[in-house]
Amino acid sequence: MYIHVMNHAVDPAMAEKGDPVLPRPAPDGKEECICFLLRSAARRASALYTRHLARIGLGLPQHSLIGMAAAFEKQNGRPATVTELARALDLDRTTLTRNIKPLVDSGLLSVDAAARGGRARAVRATFEGRAAYCAGVALWRQAQDEMIAGLRQDYPGLMRGLAAAIAAVPDRPSGTADRDF
Repeated sequence: MYIHVMNHAVDPAMAEKGDPVLPRPAPDGKEECICFLLRSAARRASALYTRHLARIGLGLPQHSLIGMAAAFEKQNGRPATVTELARALDLDRTTLTRNIKPLVDSGLLSVDAAARGGRARAVRATFEGRAAYCAGVALWRQAQDEMIAGLRQDYPGLMRGLAAAIAAVPDRPSGTADRDF
């Protein structure tokens, strides 16, 4: 850490504000960690969207989950199974199941045996869930517009770059828990 601190460039904006200046995490002390920067960007973006969606009592992950469940059913004529929804949201099944529970408890989602039989469980947005999702779309749009305005002309290139970067990263092994939903 000492070598990293000594060799790391100081962010002048942070130093001017009187904020403590710490280096960004980089185990080798030579370059910034891509994962840290992506996670930091994701946390800031999530906070912005959540601030807008707070008016309807949902965070961005909950809003997205309800919307994905409703969209899957509309497109496929049947509700998604937990496995299908986990795949669509790029989440581990266990993580998704844990995140579905509060939405079921609040009446925004329902989980029943899938029509296909077996152990599969079908996730459906309830009438209340669809109403909450619809109420949040305009709020989501405000957050999206705020993000785009902040990124200005960098937005199209950034989106292409992120899509390419995500496609280039290998999938995580099955069973790997995703703790950031």
